[in-house]
Amino acid sequence: MPKPIILHLGDPIAYNHSLYDGAFSSRFTIIRNEDLTRESFIEALKTNKYGPITALFRPHFASGNEMIPWDASLISLLPPSVKIFASAGAGYDTVSIPALTARGIYYTNGAGASDEAVADTTLYMILSVFRNFTASQLAARSGDKGRFLDCHRDLAGISQNPTGKVLGLVGMGRIGGLVARKARLGLGMEMGVRWVGGLREVLGRADVVSLHCDLNAGTRGLIDTERIGWMKDGVRVVNVARGGVLVEGDLAEALRSGKVSAAALDVHEFEPRVDERLVAMENVTLTTHVGGGVVETRVGFERLAMENILAVVGEDGEVVGEPLTAVNGREVREVLEGGQRSE
Repeated sequence: MPKPIILHLGDPIAYNHSLYDGAFSSRFTIIRNEDLTRESFIEALKTNKYGPITALFRPHFASGNEMIPWDASLISLLPPSVKIFASAGAGYDTVSIPALTARGIYYTNGAGASDEAVADTTLYMILSVFRNFTASQLAARSGDKGRFLDCHRDLAGISQNPTGKVLGLVGMGRIGGLVARKARLGLGMEMGVRWVGGLREVLGRADVVSLHCDLNAGTRGLIDTERIGWMKDGVRVVNVARGGVLVEGDLAEALRSGKVSAAALDVHEFEPRVDERLVAMENVTLTTHVGGGVVETRVGFERLAMENILAVVGEDGEVVGEPLTAVNGREVREVLEGGQRSE
């Protein structure tokens, strides 16, 4: 009996060789995708080039994305044998989860693997917006002695300790919860989430607002001029979620007016382009979407992608269990149990 086919998207694995060469390769036939443009990938699906694929396997978040977006038109071309799309990374804004769900296909991400790294990055961002570390770094790197001395003298008059300040978390999943614990224990901060009064109350009470929500139709552009207006004067804003959650033009205006006193962004609305207005501001910390960027995260992403497929797909290619980190687990179960899978 032939083994179920796994279509491997993107770079080869780099870390979990014992799992890949052992249980994963033993149960499945693994085929590397050769079609590195959207057009050629669509043609490959139309001609059934890779056969009755059982799972899509994307173990590296920075590769295997040649065919995006995974919209309904692309997903409709997948063979009916596909049971799961197991991807590295945490975000899934380039994938139509409803279209996969309608086909009875699980989508899994690397949920949990990047939690520590993203939470630690958030603490760095919080410290930076309270202590004006970016302005200090720029002065130190300038080679200008006068600028160095001015910064040494002046920053103490506008910087604050985060201890005792209220942290407002927008998004209280795994990462938000971990940030709350780390910020409370490590920085002595108070949690705006304790008031559970809805978004407006959290924004209104926070000394720093930190974004940790998914990007979807309901959260795109969530933090705009109106909601910034709900915040305290002089609030700080941190975004380590997704760039599209925050309207950067509105943030730039709020920074100019002083409504927002400082901001820190690891993700950007039009990434990889960074807003030039924000680049020019010394009270804005900017990084290159590296919140989860550590070796431990990559190891976890890669391992989880394999473990999710092993949990779902049996030796005969049929569904034998539930994935570990499904984005649409409940919805797919309902489709499968109701026999409503769209082919």
